[in-house]
Amino acid sequence: MLAGEFIARLWDPDASLWHWPYYAVVAPQPSPGEALYAYDPTLGWAPIPGSSGAMLGRPFSFTSQATREQNRNRPPASGPLILALGDSVTEGFAVGNDETWPAHLERLTGRRVLNAAVRGYGLDQIELRAERLVPDLKPSTVVLAFIADDIVRTALSVRDAKAKPYFMPDGEGLALRNVPVETAGRSSLMTAARHLLGYSHLFDTIVNRLGVQQSWYGREVATGSDPFIVSCRLMQRFAALVKREDANGLVVALPEQMVFVDAKAAAGQHEALTELLGCAAKAGLATLNVRPVFEKEGVGRDIDTYYAMLHFTDRSNALAARAIAAALASSKD
Repeated sequence: MLAGEFIARLWDPDASLWHWPYYAVVAPQPSPGEALYAYDPTLGWAPIPGSSGAMLGRPFSFTSQATREQNRNRPPASGPLILALGDSVTEGFAVGNDETWPAHLERLTGRRVLNAAVRGYGLDQIELRAERLVPDLKPSTVVLAFIADDIVRTALSVRDAKAKPYFMPDGEGLALRNVPVETAGRSSLMTAARHLLGYSHLFDTIVNRLGVQQSWYGREVATGSDPFIVSCRLMQRFAALVKREDANGLVVALPEQMVFVDAKAAAGQHEALTELLGCAAKAGLATLNVRPVFEKEGVGRDIDTYYAMLHFTDRSNALAARAIAAALASSKD
C-alpha cells in the first residue's frame, strides 16, 4: 500500500509527496453561486428570495418570489402567466439573467414567464415545487422541463452532498419520504473507511477509476427505488395537479451535451426521454422533445457554441425557447 501510494503520487504531476490533503472533503467542491441557496424543509434547498450575485461573470439573481430575475430593462410582459419549472438547465446555470430559455420565451410570446427552476433538482423536487407554486400563482400554463439525469435523481436521498426529499413506490402511487428534509446520515462503516483512507491519493485514484467517487465522497446516497417507476408516477401526479388547478401542462425533454458527442449516451438518453414522455402523454399531458430541433440546427457540429459547462448557452436557450413557443402555439394555449 505504501509503495502504491508513493508511485501514485509520483505518477500524478498535481500530487505531492509532502502535502496530504483530505481528498474525501477537498475533492467535492461546491459549485459556483451556492451562496444564493438555502435549506428548505420540503425541497431540500431553494433560492433565497431577492438574492443576487454573479456567476461566470454574468448577473445571476432572484426575485422576491425566488424565481430567476429576467428582462428587467424591458416593458413588463402581460397576458396569461407561464410558469417554467426544471433544473439548472432551465434555471440557467451558465448564462445571465436575460439569457435563459424562459427569458427568451417571455420576449417571444409577450407573456409573463416565471422561471422557478432550481439547480440540482430531480423530477421529484420539480414536482414538489410545482405543488407549492401552482396553487398560489395560478398560471395559465406550466412548462415542466427535464433532462435524462433528472430521472436518475429521483432514486437519491442525497445529491451533491445535500439531503433531499424522495418518493418510494407505494401500491399504485407514491409515498413521500424525508420531509421535513433531514441531513442524511452516513453508515458508520463508510464514515470510518473515509476517515482511514481519505488522505490516500492511491485510494482516491482507484475510486475515480471505478466511477464510485460520488458515493465515496458522500455526495450521493441511493434510495433503492426504480427511478423510472417513480418518474412515471410523478407525471401522473403532475397531470393531476394542473388539471386540479385548471392549467395547461407541457412536459419538455431537453438534450444534454453528451447526446451530441457520444453515440452510446445518445441512445441511452433517447430511450429514457422517450419512455418518460410516453408516461406524460399517457397521463394526458402535452409533450415536446427538443432534441430533433437541436439536431436539425446542427448543434453537434459546433457544440461549444451551444453548450458551456454542460449547460445551454444563450444561443441554445434561444433555440429551445422557439421550439417551446411553437409547441404552446400549436396546443392553442
